Amino acid sequence: MIISDNGIKIEQKDYKDEKELQALVFEHPELLCEEGSELVSIMREVRTGAGVIDMLAMTASGIITLVEVKLERNAQIRREVLAQIFDYISELSNYSYFKLNEATGGALERAVDSFENSAELPRIIEDNLKNGLVRLVIAVDEPRDDLRRLVEFVARHTDFRVDLVEIKKYLNNEEYYYSSNLVVQSSFSMERNGPKKEYPLLDKAVALWKQSGSPFEVKNSSMSFRQIRMDRWPAALHYEFVILNNKPILYIRLDNELSASDPRSDYLSEIIEQFRGKYICGYKLETRSYSRNGSGKILYVSLPEEDVDKAPAIMAELIEMTKESIDQVIGGSMAKPTTFEMLGIPEGSSLEPLNDRYPRAVTVDSKNMVRLEDGSVKAISRVASDVSGTARNGFKCYKYNGEILTDIRRRLENNSMPQY
Repeated sequence: MIISDNGIKIEQKDYKDEKELQALVFEHPELLCEEGSELVSIMREVRTGAGVIDMLAMTASGIITLVEVKLERNAQIRREVLAQIFDYISELSNYSYFKLNEATGGALERAVDSFENSAELPRIIEDNLKNGLVRLVIAVDEPRDDLRRLVEFVARHTDFRVDLVEIKKYLNNEEYYYSSNLVVQSSFSMERNGPKKEYPLLDKAVALWKQSGSPFEVKNSSMSFRQIRMDRWPAALHYEFVILNNKPILYIRLDNELSASDPRSDYLSEIIEQFRGKYICGYKLETRSYSRNGSGKILYVSLPEEDVDKAPAIMAELIEMTKESIDQVIGGSMAKPTTFEMLGIPEGSSLEPLNDRYPRAVTVDSKNMVRLEDGSVKAISRVASDVSGTARNGFKCYKYNGEILTDIRRRLENNSMPQY
């Protein structure tokens, strides 16, 4: 594909550095796919636990594209590139839609909103991530033979969807032109390919739920999930029917997928945890953390296939048992962001880090700003997030007078906490 060409012989030029090529493909993601395919850029330099991804993009069908940009003169252009990208795939398979949106600073949500099917895309994207259904693109100025052979092998003999794209730069009359060529293309289509998976157990549970006459509708769905969302609740907080790995088990769940930086997340997880061990229709409620870093919480019942007829009654009782308490957090004082003023911590107070990883800090206002030992001033959660490499609630990472800041808030609001 040539972005601009006046038909005159033009001179090939080198890119100044990888940043220039990265900026080019971000502004013109059409260079990375066949003509007629739609690809929308999300963000450059996305930080993850496995490193910094050069660029993320996506299709209307919820396929995330990971782009790694390398110049021929870069010594790392050989097999290290593939190893790096595979690390990214492994890392992203543990991400929820909301965690990836957080990692992109909301850029993923903005990209999703540009599509007509934006309502269903979040769960589709999450489903694709968990199943490793992503596209990999290595964008280069000159495809070395050794890299081409490696990418060809991976594209032909594995399930990874990996393409090698050559993007050349030309100069004519002080104007630059660019052309792209798919040097190696996997059999992967930009849209979902292959037969659609079927989940008869999930379909039956949803059909029974609709027949039950419940006022709570299934409003969002994907291949293996069916969500029930409540008015005024954030999308990351919902009930759902779930099938995992196509096992003959239906999970009936209340999911708190709010990030650790959301001030409501900890309170919601505390409330959810208090239901663990209770019984619904003879089935025991269990809990687990939503993410690997311990944030979020899932309350669930595991229902074997032969008892799927009980699914509507179990979901109805789960909603009746938990909704009122969740509503109090979403609409009450606990939804307010934590501030130093709320905790009774005056300006100029020294905060003790929870461990040696975090720097010492001094409050500089009544809200959430602190001064570090190097003189910089940041929001307390920004400090914690910079240290950990992922979103963190800074109020969980510091103490005042020997008490963790989030514990101070719990103590002060204890009287208003829901009682069970």
